[in-house]
Amino acid sequence: MGYRISHNGTQSTLSALQIENLGKEVKRAAGFTDWRTLKPLFAPRRDGYEEIDPKQASRYGNALLKSAAKMPDDWAQIARQIGQSAQAAASANEMWVWS
Repeated sequence: MGYRISHNGTQSTLSALQIENLGKEVKRAAGFTDWRTLKPLFAPRRDGYEEIDPKQASRYGNALLKSAAKMPDDWAQIARQIGQSAQAAASANEMWVWS
């Protein structure tokens, strides 16, 4: 199963394994507080679909962008793009969708 993330969060579908591996990289880079914020985002999804309200999307976006600054370039680029999409959804007051 793959994931597409709204608000330009993905150029193409990311596999569940890619999301899992990104979560591992984020965990390494994030501080305790940021990982506590981001952990639910990387929890396995039973149906592969999630809508995240704008306020929570903003929190996720901020924590992802902060963590991306401490990650290897290839993973940082993906984390940055997803973080920016979360912020875009929050700014537009729209649900941020992973499907």
